[in-house]
Order: sequence, then structure tokens, then C-alpha cells
Amino acid sequence: MNYLDSLNQEQLDAVRTTEGPVRVLAGAGTGKTRALTSRYCYLADLLGVDTSSILCLTFTNKAAAEMKNRIAPMIGDFDPAYICTFHSFCVRMLKEDMHTLSYPANFVLIDEDEEADVLQKVYTDMGLTLKEMPIKRAAEYIGRRKEPGDYVRIIAELNNTRLGELCASTSDKMEQIFFRYLYEQKKSFALDFDDIIIFADHILTTRPEIREKWQERMQYVMVDEFQDVSPRQYRIARLIAEKHRNLFIVGDPDQTIYTWRGADVNLILNFDMIYPDATTIVLSENYRSTPQILTLSNSLISKNEFRYPKELRAMSRDGEKPVMFHARSEKGEASWIARRIARLVKAGAKPADIAILYRAHHLSRPIEDALMKYDIKYTIFSGTAFYARREVKDVLAYLRMLTAADDIAFMRTVNTPSRRIGRQKLAVIRNTADNEDISLYEALKKVAYTPLFAHTDAKGYIHTVEEGRQLLGTMSLGDLMQHILDMSGYEEMLRNLSEWERLDNLAELKRAIEEAGHDDDEGLETFLTRAALIANIDRKSADTDTVKMMTVHTAKGMEFPTVFVCGMSEGNFPSRRSSGPEDIEEERRLAYVAVTRAERLLFLSDSEGFSRDNMAKLPSRFIYEMGTDNMTLENPLPDAPKPVAVMAGATENQAFKTGDRVEHPVFGTGEIVSVDTQKQVYSVHFDNISTNRSLRFGAPLSPADK
Repeated sequence: MNYLDSLNQEQLDAVRTTEGPVRVLAGAGTGKTRALTSRYCYLADLLGVDTSSILCLTFTNKAAAEMKNRIAPMIGDFDPAYICTFHSFCVRMLKEDMHTLSYPANFVLIDEDEEADVLQKVYTDMGLTLKEMPIKRAAEYIGRRKEPGDYVRIIAELNNTRLGELCASTSDKMEQIFFRYLYEQKKSFALDFDDIIIFADHILTTRPEIREKWQERMQYVMVDEFQDVSPRQYRIARLIAEKHRNLFIVGDPDQTIYTWRGADVNLILNFDMIYPDATTIVLSENYRSTPQILTLSNSLISKNEFRYPKELRAMSRDGEKPVMFHARSEKGEASWIARRIARLVKAGAKPADIAILYRAHHLSRPIEDALMKYDIKYTIFSGTAFYARREVKDVLAYLRMLTAADDIAFMRTVNTPSRRIGRQKLAVIRNTADNEDISLYEALKKVAYTPLFAHTDAKGYIHTVEEGRQLLGTMSLGDLMQHILDMSGYEEMLRNLSEWERLDNLAELKRAIEEAGHDDDEGLETFLTRAALIANIDRKSADTDTVKMMTVHTAKGMEFPTVFVCGMSEGNFPSRRSSGPEDIEEERRLAYVAVTRAERLLFLSDSEGFSRDNMAKLPSRFIYEMGTDNMTLENPLPDAPKPVAVMAGATENQAFKTGDRVEHPVFGTGEIVSVDTQKQVYSVHFDNISTNRSLRFGAPLSPADK
């Protein structure tokens, strides 16, 4: 029973309220895992409940493992099988009951790569090419098409005859791909990640005898991180708990940051509407952060309208005010972070106790450069170091073709995007290179005009490289890179695939190469050497005492003595893709998650300059909402009213339509290509700029002279 001694009154209430529906609203750092595991032990140890009748659902294997590790020393023997993730539980259920859908118990689980392989088979059967329909677009359609769950009945009865009927019943190419994908799944008795939850939900919903079996077996159902559940996961938990009505949920609506994965903040906020007799317990005593950090975070999250009102109270001793640094440039911001970390480490801080958080992966690039300059070791969590990302390495390889034209760069670029140069043709190139002792690129130039290469784009590849070489030294490195992206078709390939994050990374690479040219006046070879040096540093060494770098989404559930949150600019945080009040509220919750990761020291930073959309950067509205009185300002911030008014989503009238010719004081004359009324943004193609620019309705545009 001594595991109860360390609990506060709020936590004890959560542990001892065992019967009926219970909602625990657990703020950041309030010990919700302790309360959850103590409740499990209380049920088993004091009340004598059989642990095989307690279902405890988590969202990650890590969380499930941590719970098991905490429970074991408290009560000894227990059945760990039902302390698991939603997906693990559903797989276990399907192993027992999949026969109801004419599937064997040893069905196959396939990952994303195997899904792509299945789709490739479908494409071959249908005579489709990747140019007609990118695999990613088809996979996204299949995911959306599966969401209602009606396909489960189709797949249960699907055979070759039925497939033919379904495909003949529609002329929609996407639907035909969908039906054929289901057929290939059924042939292999395969389930993808989405299927696991959908199949389990379908069986529980449509098979009363199976539903009753699981309801009888699971007398207590507990759900961790309930703010992250999807409506379907919620229904599974509700159905299983329906008989005994002992549904215990714990979560924090202020940390709902996964709506893009199906989470719905209303599920936890409206829990008492589904269960009017539910008990609600609020955990508000925070054991993680200093009062100064909590004052700032409470001020921020209070600006959200859709939340359960609560305020965290600090149980730890006083600390320092969070520090806000407004830099003149991204490079200056990164240097400030690196200098601060170097100072902290010199004063005795462990690098492993320091985390750098950012809204998106592309923001890590200038930070990585600065940390390397100051010889600070770091580790990228749940992501790839900037210069090691595939698209960055691809474009650097293209640029290497202008200087070294080495065989490695050649192999990386010659068929990216596809130029129909397959294995047979590559073998001819290699044989020519070996026989004449020349590079692969020189060999291609010798064979590209032979009949074997007549139906390839080998000539286009050679033209891209040769023209790039001629332009080298005649234009800025940034413009040269953009020219290569345009000539090679690489950027167009990513746009066709809707690879927006990879395009963001290329925009950041362009900024890096432009900075190198302006600041250091270095040439292309020097830049490529420096980039390779950064990419080849081994950050996975046995030395784990490194600064941690990660996105805020990755940091959820973690805590660090010292936290830096960088890139606090409008368009970064909140993201420029936030298009309405609900999106902004989620971005605010994400910022709240970021600042509540800090235990003792919190540093915030932003920078001036221009965004990748060539918009003047402004400090994030979240900085002002945290309260500048609650932080130490190392540099003065712009006055709040103008940024807040602009950023709060004030509507601006649409002055132009698609096809209008317009004039911009900096970009010159151009044409409105498209209008996004929801985001209030024009896409403009300017005559002297190769790529389009996204400008808000209030941008300084005027009608161009006819």
C-alpha cells in the first residue's frame, strides 16, 4: 500500500474512484502516469480484481512498457497482456475473432513499404504508370476511402468474380485501384495499419456475441492519453466497457496536438455528455516546472476558447524567468542558441539535459550549423539530420555534378526523377566507363546518342549538367540551385507527389547556400565540402551526453531541465498552413506542449528577415500571449498590436481574381495564378521569378498597367 503514500489528494481521488465512468484531466507534469499505475495496483492489490480483467490502453509501446515497469515492483505478479497499445489490443482481439470475416488467425500485417509493393502490383495489372498516378496519392486515397469502414464487408466476400463486378461498376480510376488493392490484400490475408482498428471496430459493432464476450472479460477499461484518441478508438473502448460501465479515461485537452491523425479534442471535453453521471477529477499540481515557466504557459493556453478551464500550480521552487531572444537573422538566432548552450555546459550543465525544439524539421538546419561551429555534440530525435535528408542529398549530388561529376553523385541523380535509364542501360554505361577508364558521366555522354538510349531522357540530363556548369560563377549559388531544380524536373517531381515537407527542406537548403555565398563569399565547392563534413559527423556514437534536437510533436511526453524553443515566428509557429480558428487553437496547444517540457530553464527565440514565401517575418502571436512581462527580453520586440492584429486572422478583402495582372514593389509585374479564399492567399507568377509566390490578400499589390 506504500505506493499510495506519495500521491496527493487529487491523485488519490483518481485512484480510489473505481466504479462508473471517470474522467481525469491531468495537466502537464501533474503525475498522471503515477495516478494511472497506482489505480491499476489499487484495483489488483487492495480490491483483489483479477488483472486479466483490467484493460489498460496506451498510445505507444514505450508508454505501455513504462507502466509495466512501474507496476511490477508495486504488486509483483500481474497479467501484462492487457497493458498495451490500442493497435496491440486490436491485433490480439482479431487473432481470436478474425474467422468471422473469413480471415485466418495468422493474418499478415504489412507496413507502408509493403503497401507500396501491393500498389505497384495493382499498377502493373492496370497498365498504370507512376506519372499517371503517384503511389503516394493512391495510398492517401485508399486511406480516406477506408475511413468510413464500409469496405470491411466488401473485403470479406471479395474474390476474382466480385472484383470484376466492382471494377466494371465504376469508371473512376481511383475506385478501381481501391478495389484491386483490397483484392490483393485478401489474396494474402493482409491487413495494413489502418485496417487493424477498423476491422476490430467492425467486429465489435456487428457481432453481438463477440462484443459480449469482450465486455464480460474486461471489467475495467482504462485509457491513457485520451486527448489523442480517434472517434473509432473511443467507440472500441466504449463498447468494451458498456456492460460494467467502468471506463476510466485520463488525458489533457490542452495537449491535443494530433487532430491530423484523427484525434478530436471534443471527445474528452464532452465525455460528461455521453456519461452524465461521470466523475471528473482535475490534476493541477505540477511537479515538473518552476512557477515562472507555469505562469507563462498558463497565460498562453488560457487564450484557447475550446478547453476545460484549469490552471497548473507549481510544486517546485522558484526559478528564473524564461528568456526571449529576438534575433536580426536566422543565423544570429542559431548562434545565440549555440552560445547559450556553450555557456550552460561550461557552468556544469550536462548536454543531455538540454533540448532544442522546433515546429518543423527544416528549422534545424541553421541550428545544426551553429552547434557544429561551437563544437557542441547533438542528436536528432525522430528525424534525420538536415544534410542527411534524402532530398537535400539529391540536390547536393546534382550540384556536385557541376564540379566533381563523381560516380556516386551520378548514380544518385541520373534517374531522379525517372529518365527511363534502367539496369540494362546502366550496365552499358558501366562497361563503357570501365573499358575506357572514364567516369560514368563521361561514359553516358558517349552512349547517350546511340539507339539504345533513344527513348530515354539521357540527353536532357546531360543538358542540365552542362548548362549548370556554364552558369557556374555567372549567378548566385541560390539562383543556380533553383535553375538546376527547374531544369532537372526535381522540384516538379516533388510537387506532383505533394511532398510539401521535402519542398520546405529544399527551400531551407537554398537559404543555406545563399547565406554561404553572401556571408562567406564561398564558392560551390567550398559549400559542398562543408555540407559533407556536417553530414558525416557521427552523432550516433557511444557518447550519449548530447544535446537533443526534435520537433515539438516528438517531444510530447518528455521533459528536460533546459529547453530552447526556436523559430517562434508567424508562419513557423503557428504554421503557415493553419487556416482557421481550430487550426490556431491546435497550434497554441502545440506551443503549450513545447514550453511545458521545460523543468528549470526555458529559452524562446525568433528572427527577423523573410520567410520562404518572401514575407517579412514577425514574432509569433504566442510570444505576446505568453505575456512579455513573464519573460526576460534580451532584445526589444516589435510592438504587439500590429502583429497580433494581422495574425489573429483579421479578414482582408480579395482585390484580384485569377488571371489579373498585378504589380509588386519588390517582385515586379506578375499574374494571379490562383486564389485561396480560405487562407486568403494569392498564388502569383512574377515575370522575373521562376517559381510562384504565395501572397496574402493584404500584400502590397496594385493593378498592373495593361
